[in-house]
Amino acid sequence: MFAYFWPKFDTHEIRILDDAKVENVRLTDRFNSRQHIIGTLYLTSTHLIFIDPEGKRETWILHSLISSVDKLPTTQHGCPLRVRTKHFLSAEFTIPKERDCADLYATLNQLKPDSYEKLYCFLYQAPNYLEKIWDPFLLTTEYMRMGVPNVDWKIEDGNSNFDMCDTYPPLIYVPTLTTKAMLFGSSKFRSRGRLPVLTYLHPNGASITRCSQPLSGFSARCQEDEQLLQCILKTNPHSNTMYIIDTRPRINAVANRAAGKGYENEGYYSNIQFKFCPIENIHIMRNSLQKLLETCEMKNPTMNQYLNALDNSSWLQHIKSVLDAAIFIARAIEIEKKNVLVHCSDGWDRTAQCCSLSSLLLCPYYRSIHGFRMLIEKEWLSFGHKFSDRCGHTTTSDSKEQSPIFLQFIESVWQLSQIYPTAFEFNERFLISLHDHSHSCQYGDFVGNCEKDRLDLCVKERTYSFWNYILQNVNDFKNPLFCPQSSYASEVLLPVINPQTLKFWLSMYHRFDSALLPKENISNTLTRLVDHTLSLSDHARLLEKRIRELHSIFDNDRTKIPTTTSSSTTTTTTTSNEDVDDSDIEKGNHHKKISLSELDSGLSEAELCQTRIIDSISLKSNTILQPLPTLSSSDVESGFSGDYSPHGKTPLSSFTLPHQSSIDTNDIPTIERIALELNSIALDWRSYHTPVHCACSLPFDSAQRKYNCWKCGENFCARCIERGIHLPGLYSNSSAPVCKTCARSIKSSPSFADFSALVKSKSTEFIRNQTAMKLSRSMIDQFNDDR
Repeated sequence: MFAYFWPKFDTHEIRILDDAKVENVRLTDRFNSRQHIIGTLYLTSTHLIFIDPEGKRETWILHSLISSVDKLPTTQHGCPLRVRTKHFLSAEFTIPKERDCADLYATLNQLKPDSYEKLYCFLYQAPNYLEKIWDPFLLTTEYMRMGVPNVDWKIEDGNSNFDMCDTYPPLIYVPTLTTKAMLFGSSKFRSRGRLPVLTYLHPNGASITRCSQPLSGFSARCQEDEQLLQCILKTNPHSNTMYIIDTRPRINAVANRAAGKGYENEGYYSNIQFKFCPIENIHIMRNSLQKLLETCEMKNPTMNQYLNALDNSSWLQHIKSVLDAAIFIARAIEIEKKNVLVHCSDGWDRTAQCCSLSSLLLCPYYRSIHGFRMLIEKEWLSFGHKFSDRCGHTTTSDSKEQSPIFLQFIESVWQLSQIYPTAFEFNERFLISLHDHSHSCQYGDFVGNCEKDRLDLCVKERTYSFWNYILQNVNDFKNPLFCPQSSYASEVLLPVINPQTLKFWLSMYHRFDSALLPKENISNTLTRLVDHTLSLSDHARLLEKRIRELHSIFDNDRTKIPTTTSSSTTTTTTTSNEDVDDSDIEKGNHHKKISLSELDSGLSEAELCQTRIIDSISLKSNTILQPLPTLSSSDVESGFSGDYSPHGKTPLSSFTLPHQSSIDTNDIPTIERIALELNSIALDWRSYHTPVHCACSLPFDSAQRKYNCWKCGENFCARCIERGIHLPGLYSNSSAPVCKTCARSIKSSPSFADFSALVKSKSTEFIRNQTAMKLSRSMIDQFNDDR
């Protein structure tokens, strides 16, 4: 059966349309027509929602994700309506009345956005933890990381107003020897004005540049373009030749010559090696995906039928072609140390695939979550992949322009992650989420066909950022097998791709068919083990701290009790650390003199003994917990934070003793506080494969991200988890995922209120100390400069 697949949004953004509620709707399993659920179908301004009467299943379908709506032949149960989505859900709703089915069919087709302004990203209201803040991607920062500009490469601002090329970024990087006349001449000779520019610089000096096909026809030439390529060649001192990689089949490139385009004439470009890496065009890729999805929808096929249909789709063959081209480029850069210029027809589809994948193979930085974001921003967003046209964001988009180009790139990365499972920081869920949100238009990052379109739409001011969502939930997208110290994670990857190497991506194309998926996801299980280990180790550190504090109280050197003298009597009693031992007091082996003040108190000897114990503990605790006299700057800056913090880490004060955490430096915790600490962490966690449903009745399957509550250890879905709770039982005081029931229980505890106030005060104190430290350093630096 189908799984819940899209987050439930705030109710204030959902508006139920008039008369858009149909009851007794049958949702049928596409692999077993006898298995079905009867519920109610709601149509809102943004979603199609199916809810069963018992509330065990909610299927939310975003309008912008719907790829097609088809009316099927009427059955004895009613009129079937099949809804297919761009993230590979196929839902068949059987509606009792034909009129209701016709109305719903017409309304769904009308609700598809027909302009950018009606896209979901301009309506979406995010959860409270997600702010409308864009982490600015500065293209110059990424190039500075690669060591550009330098003596060979420079920044060119000739495109600051998009005069040179409206699908390129405002700033481009070109060889130092080039002139503006050379650049403008080359842009006029290249399709869509997309002249050769730098996209990646390897540490050995070899570079990857990208452009579009030349407008050469059969004999046309451009001296400025020829000079520009010679300037690119001269930037590499290790080779006197360079590659031009045409990612089209040769026959396609030759056919384009008849239209006045084509490829470079080898007689006009000296010291150039030409090579074709045949990758089919967008139309063949679109048809291939359609055949693949038809294969996925086959009901009860035989093994031969399924394998033949998969082979006839040629989908994996196309993935291999993309990977082969990227690996060739990476080998040319790393082994041959030659510059490579890559282009296809217009330089925004196959060129983006090959440049980004080859950079991923060459540079370990791009295999991290942050680095992969930079790669997407640079190769796909800044250099103008046509997301809106290729994904069909609006009804005005030409259906012939739609093609799964970005999906092929995502799947190629997934195939590499299967070959090198420890080399990538991100997991499969990250790649699937990236693909889905490129289609959903929930965030503004992938709206439009180029950077200029997004600037005109003011998406950074009006929408939320997908990368901010990833940052706030980063632990959900981390690969538990990632090992930064492994050779694969720190070196160039040059795999050999054989037909047997590639796999069918079941979790992408069958993610909503829970019967076909494995009962337990390995990545989820490993993530759970990592989180559980982290929780227990953090809790153990706190328990060790408490034990040390108790040892300090009871097992330290003997405590001095203040001496009581009386000048009016001849009897003077002195009690000191040397006179009373804690163990003797506890055992009752104390034969000490009693002072006059104690005699006057009227207390019995046993009560006096108890008073001495209390005074001894009080004196020792004051001695143990007194503030440190001085601290080094390194101590102040070493504030404590945990590894698990989905919504950021809270810096805490480091004015602590070596055996203390950054909380509770002024007093010994009460018994209630210790009890709260012990009860706030679950020692045993329930396995992911045990529960069938969440507490909210949502069915679990292996494709879903499940969470263990760190307090009770039970399994919950994303809707039932709160992530901003600081558990008292954690030494680091980092925020942890807690179910809503446990969160309410913790927050209602009086001891938790005191704990929260202490965390807040210590955080404020830490910030104040850090500010003072920075100010002091700046004053010292200024004093040294003046001297």
